[in-house]
This record gives sequence, C-alpha cells and structure tokens, in this order.
Amino acid sequence: MTLSQLENISKEFGTPFYLMDGEQYLKNINSFKTAFKSKCDLVIGYSFKTNYVPALCKIAKDAGCYAEVVSEMEYALAKRIGFERIIFNGPIKNESVLIEALKDKAVINLDSLYEVDTVLRFREEHTDVPVSVGLRLNIGLTNDSGVSKIQCDLRVGRFGFPKELIGNVISRLRTAGIKIISLHGHTSSSDRAVANYKIIVRQMLEICETYSLDDLRYFDVGGGFFGVAAEGIDTSGKPTYEDYAECIVGECSSNDWFGRVAPSVVIEPGVSVTANVFSYVSKIFQVKEICGQKFLTTDGTVFDVKPTMHSNNLPHVFYTHKASAQTYLANLVGSTCMEKDVILKDIAVPASIAHGDYVRIDGVGAYTIVLSPTFINYLSPIIELKGGKAFLIRRRQNLEDVMSLYNL
Repeated sequence: MTLSQLENISKEFGTPFYLMDGEQYLKNINSFKTAFKSKCDLVIGYSFKTNYVPALCKIAKDAGCYAEVVSEMEYALAKRIGFERIIFNGPIKNESVLIEALKDKAVINLDSLYEVDTVLRFREEHTDVPVSVGLRLNIGLTNDSGVSKIQCDLRVGRFGFPKELIGNVISRLRTAGIKIISLHGHTSSSDRAVANYKIIVRQMLEICETYSLDDLRYFDVGGGFFGVAAEGIDTSGKPTYEDYAECIVGECSSNDWFGRVAPSVVIEPGVSVTANVFSYVSKIFQVKEICGQKFLTTDGTVFDVKPTMHSNNLPHVFYTHKASAQTYLANLVGSTCMEKDVILKDIAVPASIAHGDYVRIDGVGAYTIVLSPTFINYLSPIIELKGGKAFLIRRRQNLEDVMSLYNL
C-alpha cells in the first residue's frame, strides 16, 4: 500500500474507509481445511456474526463452506447470497423462521424448549414430511484445577441444553419420529486454548454414547479458535489450525462410537479466518497538544476499529507527505464528540505528521463492521484492491439510507 494509492482511493470514495483482502480470506479458509485434511470429513460453517459482508460470505460459499447463522436476519442474508447449506444456531428462533428452516432442510441446532415445542407442532401438522434437527449442548468448560474457561470468566454458560434436560428432549423428539442429526458444542472461551476443545469433544461424545445418537451427521464443535493475525501482532505461543485439528480429531478418532457412526466434524470459524482480512484507513485532520498530551484527530472513530472498546493498540502505519526520522508520543483519537473515542493510545508518530496525512490500522476484520453503529457519522465504504484497481464492496451510507427507516 502506497501513499499514492491512498490518495487515489480518497479522491474517489472519501475517508475513512475499510480495505478488504479477499485473497487472504480464501487463503485462511483453505489453511484451516488443510489442517484437517485426511484426518476427518470436515464441514466449515463460516460464522456470519463475525463479519457478514456479502462479498466476503460469497467467497466462503464458493469455497464450499456452509453459512453458520444465529438470527433471522442472518438466515435471510445467507439465502439471499445463495447459500443452500445453512447451519442455524442462536438462542432465539422465531416460529416463522424456524419453520422456514425446517422446510429448507437447514441444519438447525435447537437451543431451548420452546423451539422443541415448535418443531413437535410442525411434525404433528406435517406427518408425511421427514423432520430432522440438531441440539446444542451446554458445556461445562472447567479445567482440571476447577477454573472456568468460559468467556468473561463466567462460571456457567447460558446456551444449550444442560445434561439434566437433554435426555428428556431427545426422548420427546424420538417419540415423534424426529431424527437428531447434529450435536452442537460451541462454547466461547476466555483464552481460546486447545485444551478447551478436549473438554468440549469429550462431553459431546459422552452424550452421543449415552443416548446412542447413531443418526448423527454433524459433530459440531463450534468456533472460538485463535488463528490469523495482522502483521505486527505477536502470535508466538498461540495455537495453530493444526493444533486444534490434532486435538479435536485425536479425541474423536479414539472413540468407538465416533468410529462406528463417522459423522462429519463441523467447525465454525469467524475471528480465526477474518482478523487479518480488513484494514481501516482514516485521514489526519488535526494535531494538537493539551497539558503536555499530544493528540492526532482523524475522521475515523474507535467504534469502527474496535467497537468492543478493548485497550489493545492494533498494528498501524502512517503515510505522510513529508518524511521524518523523528517521532513523538501521541493519542490517535476519532471524530466523535466522545472523550473515550481513543483509537490508539501513547503511540510513536512521525514528527512531520500533519493535516491530510493518513493512518492505516490493520487486523480489524472481526466484530467491527457488524458492530459499527450509525453514530454521528455515516457508515464507511469498503474497498477491495485487485490488480492495483479499487473495487467498491460497500458504498458510503448517505442521508437517504438513514431517513428511509423513519417516518417524519
């Protein structure tokens, strides 16, 4: 990426904007496939909630991935993009979309009793239609020391059926002639450690053995993997795709039930394949110093770069019109009227930085675009560079887009 390229994109599309690298995304997906290759029959369900930019999702579809969706909106989006194979997860499935998914033969992992009731009613009303569903299992993600590894240090996760309840659910479904073809064990962890998947797989296998889930076609361990990272982020000591594959397949291959039934192993990557696929470019508008603290104000915002408001400084590059070997410490701040709009904190910036220069922030592919609000500014465009040419993936939001949702 050069200053000249940024200038040209800025002239055509304005700033700020996202840059998408579709080739890198496809490379990440294929690397995950390779890690599991020859070890098992693998299904990749791309996690829409992580980044549902349609152009990105289409790459996943063309690469043979399923769509993994968790809401009515995402389900409709997956169908519009052209996915014929959809995994439908999530804690809320309204009756209308759940019935639609049943008719579409989607892989539906039920999460609550009201969903079970809906499926049973559907079965009563459509006795001539084969019905099959999956179940999400509530996983107790506690290590050998008794420490919970559930995300946000929670002791108990809220998703899926607990072991005390799942037996009754399985019995009700079987009595109605409904096949159970999927078991889902996704559990968001605080550390993305490989050891978590040993716990997940073992609890899933226990349920499969206890209730003889011999119709199972999808052994879905979920997502939550560590994976790719932008250049500049220290990945030493972090798990690789191969580490996860060896753990998951190793546990499965040593189990008699799994060897006999031979379901597909399903993974649902999101962050692990999108993190390094997007960058964010904004323009420097103001350089100021207040009480000894230097600030660079850009037309971007922290809400576009890290809407979860984590404190980590992401990898970044400055593009200046004047070169300088000298630097000083400053905060890179955004264009909103919020003091907490701090994009990067206490970073070294070129002493020559000035109005009209640029900053590119890398590693913003996960949980950014899907969480970015229409707050003070319009949603930013997304650009993909191919062969040196800029292609518009998403245009900048405008006033008509905002007003179209309201009655005046």
